Amino acid sequence: MLIRKKDSNYFVIVLALVTYLFSIFLHKNFNRPKINISKQESAITFNKKFLTFVSIGNKRLISDLVWIQTLIESDFEHYNGDKFNNWMFHRFNLISYLDPKFYENYVYGGEYLNVGKDDPESASVIFEKGIKVYPNDYHLNYFAAIMYYFELNNSPRALELLDKIKDNPKLPTYITSIINKLQFEASGSLDEAYELVKHQYETTKDNFLKSRLENDLYAIKAEKDLKC
Repeated sequence: MLIRKKDSNYFVIVLALVTYLFSIFLHKNFNRPKINISKQESAITFNKKFLTFVSIGNKRLISDLVWIQTLIESDFEHYNGDKFNNWMFHRFNLISYLDPKFYENYVYGGEYLNVGKDDPESASVIFEKGIKVYPNDYHLNYFAAIMYYFELNNSPRALELLDKIKDNPKLPTYITSIINKLQFEASGSLDEAYELVKHQYETTKDNFLKSRLENDLYAIKAEKDLKC
């Protein structure tokens, strides 16, 4: 017996509806395996020479776009790969090439690499580039010095940076003790360290700082007495 065209169309509609309902059932009742790809593996690394060529003189605009995209895609996954191969380091480094005066790129880029990505080696490159452009900037010198002191165990470089901003009113009072300690480590002279701290103690008007310096003086004097 021949199937009429009208019946054939009805059969196709019913089959499509059943297939659609079955697909919904599968979607709701069966979990598909999740594939997690880290941003380090999926991030796109731009070639700085290519971007310079296609920017047609608008490097600053391109750097702004790369900056915005980097912030949107940013992650807090600690980096444990090869040195200077962090995807965010490549982005911040690229921005510093396209727009050397992009201040926020150095301050926030360096801090993000150091704290967010736990990659102080890469952060040091960004900080140092920023300090070359803004040699006396408080935030760049302060953040970089703290990183060198606590993360990279580079006391001489930390002292150099802190020494540039030691008279800045923004500097936390406890940093003075760190500077004293670093200066002592650099000179190795207890007498010189004692005179330096004593001068700071006599000239400061901050009561909290004065108490910290008094403790430093006591500790240095005690060490001098023990050596004697």
